[in-house]
Amino acid sequence: MKTMTNKRSPESISMSRIRLVEVGGIIVSLVFTSFFAYKYLINPHINTNANTTKYQIIYDAIKSYAIEGTIVDRDGNTILGNAAAETRATADYPQNLSYAWLLGYYSVNDHRQNSFGLRGNLKDYLLFQLDKNNQGALVKLTTNTDLQNYAYQLLNGTEGSITVLDNQTGEILCLSSQSTVDFNVNDPDSMLASNVTESQYRRGTFEKDPPGSTFKVVTAAAALTMQEDENLDDSFFQFNDTGSYIPAGSNFVITNFQNQVFGTIDMNTALAKSCNCYFADLGIRVGADKLSKMMNAFMVGKDITIPYLDTIHSSYNIGNNDNAELAQTAFGQGNTTITPLHIAMMAQAIANDGVMLQPQIVKSIQSDGRTLYRSSKNSLSTTTTHNVNEKLKEYMHSAALEYGLTESGYGMVYAKTGTAECANNRIHSYMMGFTDRYSFCISANNNDGSAELYGITQRLVRYLNSLY
Repeated sequence: MKTMTNKRSPESISMSRIRLVEVGGIIVSLVFTSFFAYKYLINPHINTNANTTKYQIIYDAIKSYAIEGTIVDRDGNTILGNAAAETRATADYPQNLSYAWLLGYYSVNDHRQNSFGLRGNLKDYLLFQLDKNNQGALVKLTTNTDLQNYAYQLLNGTEGSITVLDNQTGEILCLSSQSTVDFNVNDPDSMLASNVTESQYRRGTFEKDPPGSTFKVVTAAAALTMQEDENLDDSFFQFNDTGSYIPAGSNFVITNFQNQVFGTIDMNTALAKSCNCYFADLGIRVGADKLSKMMNAFMVGKDITIPYLDTIHSSYNIGNNDNAELAQTAFGQGNTTITPLHIAMMAQAIANDGVMLQPQIVKSIQSDGRTLYRSSKNSLSTTTTHNVNEKLKEYMHSAALEYGLTESGYGMVYAKTGTAECANNRIHSYMMGFTDRYSFCISANNNDGSAELYGITQRLVRYLNSLY
């Protein structure tokens, strides 16, 4: 009897070998794909050094012929341009100073990135998105250059900022900043070499301090909403001011500015005169829950993104219904911190019938005739009802008259001052407000109070009215 053997045919053996080669090829391809995906796609996002190395390699490869993209304002006027291969774009005077804190810089050398402002955040478009002429993308901002320059002139070296927003769109028409050192955008090396504390500090977006009496409009909004919801009589807003106020259960004494005494007042007078005692008492009667709800409606305590520029932060902590803490919060002190840009957004929301819009600074990005990005109007929050908002406008107009913003000279203006007492005996003062078209916040450090901003506000409002 013969033993049968199971021999594989030459064809079968060849097919097996082919399959092994195919499987091996797939495995090798997956390994290489995974390696390069990790190295160039994943690792740069989780490893700063790897990300810098990636940009260093790209920049070294194109720097001999790449031309930095141009940045223009809303009307197409060049802000930063005239670049050539191996020569970065520049700005003419006075834009080289007035726009410096907005534009910032970007460079990569020795595997280290130096990145700040719009140029840093837009590097992928301005330097690495080249058209057929080897030039980076054209970036159009929402700003008005004449207004930006004028606001910078108004600051006159004062440590602070001026922000102007379009009421209907949330677009930033102006964000002028003055910090502890001068910054010429044509000479970023001087900024990089600076060891001055807070030298790289755009005050309109980075500076977080108590909002001072500008916050009284939020407390007023919470109280007016409470009146509407609970059908309260106007007597709810009457208060007898004696010049000092001690929250129940505490020994914390609250006084008015310069120890003023106002007697029997209502909300309209209290907001115009900025009576601390009135709003301390009102905040306690409204309560922490309702005040917190209104703060959230005004986006206080929430991060707000400005595409391609920054994310602004704010915070608050009323505590466990502690009356002293609640009273301080209600008139703009306590543990609330907010940026000047956010205060301008509070004004914009009231100007826009209670709808707060996302701020925009980049209007469009284009390359080779293609639109790579275009901003769009985006609502962040509805703060109040129409009726509550109309009362806020009425009260803020009364306050504006207190600051010399009369209808005959400045048209309809709505405003509220604020003076915040900060650490190290530093005073931070504000003027927030709006006209029919624009909202604004003027912010200044190290002065004697918000009354010093009356003149600047009058000049700014007159200029805004001249735009249209």
